[in-house]
Amino acid sequence: MSNKKTLSFKDYIDISVWSLKINWRMSPFITVATFFTTIYRNLTNLINIYIVARIIDSLIGLIDTPNANLQSILPLVLLLGLVQLFTIIANNLDSYINRFRRRLSQSYLSQIEYEKIAQLGVQTNQLPNVANKRQIAHDWIYGITDVNQSIVRVVAAFVQSLISALIVFNFSLWIGFAVIFIAILSYLQSRYYFRKDFNWQTSDKNAQGKRKSWWLHALLSDPEVMDEIALVGAYRYLDGKFKSFFNYFNEGYKRILKADVSTTFIVDLLNLFVVLGGSVQIFLMALKKVISIGDTTFYVGAINNFYGGVSWLSSELVLFTDLIMKEKEVYEFFKLEPVVKDGEIKIERLINPPSVEFKNVSFHYPNSNRNILENFSLKVSPGEKIAIVGENGAGKSTIVKLLCRIYDPQQGEILVNGINLKELSINDWYKNVGVLFQDFNFYGNLTVEENIYIGKPAKDIDRERVIESAKNADAHDFIMKYEKKYRTIMSERFKGGIKPSKGQKQKIAIARFFYRDAPFAIFDEPTSAIDADAEYKIFNRIYNFFDNKTVIIISHRFSTVRNADRILVIRDGVIIEQGTHQELIKNGKVYADNFRKQAEGYN
Repeated sequence: MSNKKTLSFKDYIDISVWSLKINWRMSPFITVATFFTTIYRNLTNLINIYIVARIIDSLIGLIDTPNANLQSILPLVLLLGLVQLFTIIANNLDSYINRFRRRLSQSYLSQIEYEKIAQLGVQTNQLPNVANKRQIAHDWIYGITDVNQSIVRVVAAFVQSLISALIVFNFSLWIGFAVIFIAILSYLQSRYYFRKDFNWQTSDKNAQGKRKSWWLHALLSDPEVMDEIALVGAYRYLDGKFKSFFNYFNEGYKRILKADVSTTFIVDLLNLFVVLGGSVQIFLMALKKVISIGDTTFYVGAINNFYGGVSWLSSELVLFTDLIMKEKEVYEFFKLEPVVKDGEIKIERLINPPSVEFKNVSFHYPNSNRNILENFSLKVSPGEKIAIVGENGAGKSTIVKLLCRIYDPQQGEILVNGINLKELSINDWYKNVGVLFQDFNFYGNLTVEENIYIGKPAKDIDRERVIESAKNADAHDFIMKYEKKYRTIMSERFKGGIKPSKGQKQKIAIARFFYRDAPFAIFDEPTSAIDADAEYKIFNRIYNFFDNKTVIIISHRFSTVRNADRILVIRDGVIIEQGTHQELIKNGKVYADNFRKQAEGYN
């Protein structure tokens, strides 16, 4: 667990500057306008009291003056009206700013959050400490705008306190020091309980517990998975785990809150005695005619403004401290660097298919010490089509993830045209790779056309290629039966959308792969939800379409790999057999045995 509970002065500066920069990038206007409206609005009360006090004294003087008129106080009345006019403008502007900021920050902060997650990559995001930071950052990312607000309020409270202090100390030292003493008590009390609250929320145990519980919430509220949860009777069990954690978590929070409220009440009572005592002293000064009636009004208002300012300053400092402690987690998350470092070698889109080589590669996943691949070596020639078969957990999909630099191996190297994959620019490499994962992405909020086009969105959509790709994936016929054809939204959750079958989704994903047309193509169990007849057609098209590409096919169905140039059989991260289909059948070992069993299963 990081030392997140202790912050240095530099931490406060760095996080404040970082937050202000984000707010400035989001909207310079909001950042500047918030500063001026907040300071002005919190000084208007003292300004109004002062002007009214002068008007009262002037009116008292006019009462004893024969033939008096209000002409002499008109400038003060106009000044009061001008202050009120500016207050109305500031209040309306502040309301507009707050409403606009809430709406703008919701999308902007969400955007920079997913951009950072994408930049870190899969391997980094799967580390437990990163996962916890990501959850906390997600919970508190909107505090970035609160930091900006808090800094402005601290400045405004300081200005209000300073001006009020000059007035109060001018007529009573004891009131001034008493107000400061109570404010210090209030600050220490608030800071203590804010810290207890923060520590309760951010302990590793509670952070992980919340992450697990919100995961349960996502499952229990997802219509796509609730059918199985209901059928197996898992709802009550999962619901119980969610409730159990939050009963424990909320009970701990309630204890902290009760203690906080009780001690706050005591501090507020002390403040009440000080304000009453100060008011009595001012009234005595008025009776002795040491001060005027207007000054009496002004000084009583000044005491309340002074305590209000100092109390506000102390509470804002506590809130600022609390926000910075929380935003430190967000700040640290945004300062994380990906475990998989980007390479510096730039490459254009390859005209010729690449060669790929694994040299003595060993790899294990984060949070595990067991190697999936152990001293693994494999060379794929340019334009060669190889197939990899093996049992679940043998390391087939791991090879794909390493080729895509979702992970980096702990030992050995992967070469592309003789260059270490780590040295290549990731984005440049991705321009040359097409991958169809078994757990492919499907975008229900997009149309059929968009789901296919997203395979290569760098260029304008080519609708003829979209249709051609759909035909290659055996998807065109059922797409044309949709009411809106290629413009159909792919989820029943949206108006006019439909609910495609798993097989239809997979065919559309395969069409996306055809549309991408990359020089290096990887298929990871691409037809698991498709019937055998359609699968046969699709694979014939794959072999023909990718004739001049380097291709790796991973499949558990032997009928889909028999036409590969070379077939590899993997067990526990080791190649135990390789050759053409005919050679492996002739050898009569693992491949031949599994092929025979699978063929019997189809009969």
